[in-house]
Amino acid sequence: MNQNEALIDLCKACVQDAKLTAQQGWQKLILIAEVTSASIKAFGYSYNQQGEGQLGSPSLDFDMDKLRALQQIMQTENPNGRGWPKCLIRISRAGEVGADFEYDDPSRWSHTPDNYKQRMAEYAAMPV
Repeated sequence: MNQNEALIDLCKACVQDAKLTAQQGWQKLILIAEVTSASIKAFGYSYNQQGEGQLGSPSLDFDMDKLRALQQIMQTENPNGRGWPKCLIRISRAGEVGADFEYDDPSRWSHTPDNYKQRMAEYAAMPV
């Protein structure tokens, strides 16, 4: 499996996850994940047509290994062998996909009580 196939596999799992797609009329999903050697953490937002966001997380039975697989495949295909610790995946209901990977700033896409509203607006405005 190459990185494009691994990304598609992850995105398919996201749109099939009942918790991530729980918002009625969702149009866009955002998944933010942190992958370390010890753990995988993921959460996200769904947005409806009016741009209203709803916080969510994958279901307990979501296959988090799909995130680790994507990271490992990309690390193997990376000429310098570096892996990313964080990613932000964007998926539209129409099937469009966008992805960003953070290699250097572990606090990128971090959420706090002070910045979560700003982050939600930022993600709502992002194109897929």
